[in-house]
Amino acid sequence: MYKKRRSLNQIKEEISYQVLRDKLPETWVIHEYGPDYGIDCVIELFDYIDEERTMAETLGENFFVQLKASSSIEYCTRRSYPRGNVAKGSLNENKTEYIDIKVAKFQLEMSELLTVQSMGLAVPVLLILVDTNTRQAYFVCLNDYIDKVLEPEDARYFEKASKTIYIPTQNEILNQEESLTALRAYGKRSKMYGAFGMFHYQKKEIERGLGLAAFNSEEDIQNKIKMISRFVETAIRQDIWSGHEFWKPIAWSRTDLEDLKQNLDAGIDEEHQAHFLEHCNVHVWHKLTNLGNMYEELVREWYLPTFLAQLTSYPEPGVPVVLAKA
Repeated sequence: MYKKRRSLNQIKEEISYQVLRDKLPETWVIHEYGPDYGIDCVIELFDYIDEERTMAETLGENFFVQLKASSSIEYCTRRSYPRGNVAKGSLNENKTEYIDIKVAKFQLEMSELLTVQSMGLAVPVLLILVDTNTRQAYFVCLNDYIDKVLEPEDARYFEKASKTIYIPTQNEILNQEESLTALRAYGKRSKMYGAFGMFHYQKKEIERGLGLAAFNSEEDIQNKIKMISRFVETAIRQDIWSGHEFWKPIAWSRTDLEDLKQNLDAGIDEEHQAHFLEHCNVHVWHKLTNLGNMYEELVREWYLPTFLAQLTSYPEPGVPVVLAKA
C-alpha cells in the first residue's frame, strides 16, 4: 500500500506559484483556475488607496496567465532583423542589420496557442515561465506573439503539434515599479480597446456634424457644441490615461482633451464655433482615433523578441517613448 505521493510536475507547479506570488505586488490577487484547460490563473490588479497602506482597491484590470515551470530551460540568442509591418503583408526583413536578443525557449502545445488565439486581442494572455533553479520568472504576451511573430514566420503554424516560444530574458518579472510597467499595461488592455471604439464613434459623429459623412446631422451648431462637450466628458473619464506615462501620445491626447474642456467651460464665441468644430475633428479626434492604429502597429509589439521591440520596450527611466504616426 502506497502513501500519498507528489509528482515532480506537481512540485514544480507549486514552486511556480510561490515564485510568481513573490514577484508581484502584495496587493495583486492571483485567482487560480481549477482544471487546467490552457489558462492557469487570472491576476487582478489592486493598489493601495491610503498613505498608511491599510486598504487596497481593485483597478478593474486583469490579465490571464499560462504559468509554466522548468528546471532545464534552454537559454540562447535569437537574431532579429528590421522588417516591414507584418500586419499589412508578408514578412519582409532587412538582413543588413540585426540585433541578437537573449531569450529563454519553451515549447507550447498547439492546443494552448489556439485557445489563446480564440480569446481575441482584448484579453491578454501572458506566458510566464519560471526557472525553478534560479527562481526567476519571464513573461511574453501570447496574443501578440501569435500575430507578430508566429504567424509571419510560419503561416501554417496551426498545423504543427507544438511551437517553440522565445521569451526575451529582459522580460523578467521583478517586484519593482519600473519592472511592473508592462504588466500594468497589459492589465489595461481591455479598457484601451473599449476607448478606441468609442473614439472612432465620436469622430464619425463629429464628421457628421461637419457635413462630411454619408448621412449628415441637421442640428444647429449649438447642439453640435453640446455634443462635443459630452464627448470630451466621456473621453476624459476613460480609465486609460494613467499607466502609459512613458508612451507620449497618450499624454498628448489627454492634454488636448483638457484644453478643450477649459475652452468649453469658458464658452465658445459664436464666431469661433465652426472653427472649434473643425479643430476637434482634424486635430483632437484625429489623434484620439490614431491611438488605436499606433496600438496595433507599435504597442502590441512591445516586449516581443523582435527588432522593433528592442528599440521601444525598454526605455531608460524617465525617457518617454514617442513613435507617433501621422
